Amino acid sequence: MRAALFGTLLLCLPGVVSAASSEQLFPKIAPSVWLLRTADQAGVPVGSASAVVTAPRELITNCHALARATTVVLVKGKQRFAARLEAADVERDLCLLAVDDSSFNAPAIDIADSDRLTVGQRVFTVGNPAALEITLADGLLSRLVEDKQNVLEAIQTSAPISPGSSGGGLFDDTGRLIGITSSTYWPGVAQNLNFAIPVNWLKEVRARSAKQLAEYYSSSSSKR
Repeated sequence: MRAALFGTLLLCLPGVVSAASSEQLFPKIAPSVWLLRTADQAGVPVGSASAVVTAPRELITNCHALARATTVVLVKGKQRFAARLEAADVERDLCLLAVDDSSFNAPAIDIADSDRLTVGQRVFTVGNPAALEITLADGLLSRLVEDKQNVLEAIQTSAPISPGSSGGGLFDDTGRLIGITSSTYWPGVAQNLNFAIPVNWLKEVRARSAKQLAEYYSSSSSKR
């Protein structure tokens, strides 16, 4: 009796979010994950990837997904929206895209704190592997990869991440974004090694983009 009452009271506390089934999570997450198609200057298709809506008319993806691309189009079913590069943190492989079309009203996803993750927790990926639109998979958070200063730099998961899934989302069991999936973080090493970039890095994309751009121009000027 006490245990049941305690569980009920926890759900009423601010900040306490209950887990949901995969059937409940998918319709919550899917509207915020888009297929990304790129083409070169001649209009020849370059590749496909994924992107996640993190703010009104703004999406995050992997920078490597934009390589050799001059045009970027977001796709969901019959919907098509042109996107442009807003900011690029190339060092961390995170690129911010903007959509100028005001009719793009895809909802921004809820974002968690990637510094509060736990090995063993259930996670989900939603992306577009091999351009298969909006594919759901699940697994466990396998490992938290930290640098020498004990700062989280990657999230390892057993949930599959394939080419085309790059730039998609890794979500917790309440549907909150915890990482940006990347199929190139550790390529070709072993089976079922899948990684995502910590979602907390999104806060630094604009500032780091400006810094890297300034350093690029400074370096280019010194070589003249």
